[in-house]
Amino acid sequence: MLYSKRTRLEDKIVELSIQSPRSIRELHNELKIESVSERAVYKSINQLIEAGVLLKVGKRVWIDQEWIRGLKTFLAPSALPELSRGERLTYTFTSIEHLDSFWTTIVFQLEEYERDGQIFFYNFWAYVPERRGAEDAYYTHFAETKLHAFFVIGGDSRADMEFKSAYQDDYLQIDARSIPSFSRRDHITLIGDFVITVRLSKALSARIDDLYASQISMEELLPEITQAYRSRSNIRFVLENSPQKAKKLRKTLSKNFYFRMEH
Repeated sequence: MLYSKRTRLEDKIVELSIQSPRSIRELHNELKIESVSERAVYKSINQLIEAGVLLKVGKRVWIDQEWIRGLKTFLAPSALPELSRGERLTYTFTSIEHLDSFWTTIVFQLEEYERDGQIFFYNFWAYVPERRGAEDAYYTHFAETKLHAFFVIGGDSRADMEFKSAYQDDYLQIDARSIPSFSRRDHITLIGDFVITVRLSKALSARIDDLYASQISMEELLPEITQAYRSRSNIRFVLENSPQKAKKLRKTLSKNFYFRMEH
């Protein structure tokens, strides 16, 4: 399936064609490394043309924009949970990978309504190794979308500072301080009036803190984190519509950040 972990030849051809129009020979050359025959490429392209996904113009293959428009309509994001002011929803996960995927699903939808730079994070859980590519993409998308975000990472260990060095830019500011009044179990996201709190178990939170305190590098840390996540402890995800709480948390988190005035 397109852009999933398992892709067919047709999916790979579409992914390449989305980047730019290509000749069949160019497509075959790019797929040779995967031992794909030219005949197989021709066959898949013809099937995609018949399906209305591709267009062949001269010697080059193009993505059919009518298909793209239809796909955008079909893939319109599902509605966010309806929450009136003061309401909250709580979900429980036993897999941090599933939690991370769900968090991203909710946050991307909330971002659609929040364009004034009021996105804050605190003490976010460490990398989920299986989803590192997705997390890299998330942390770098702020510059691409010109959306400002502010991240208090809750510590200044070696791995924390490596994270700051890797991801801080003009759109994602990172503050290495911890906030003693906040629970180390809680990982907070603020977007507008919404507050997301991910609460890890005491044991998992303590284990992650111990790993960071060991002052090993991020690369050395990842295998240890993977093992810690295998504990399969319950993790709570709480989504709240609480302007008052969001305002109070934002005031605390914004202490060391500068806010650029847009003209």
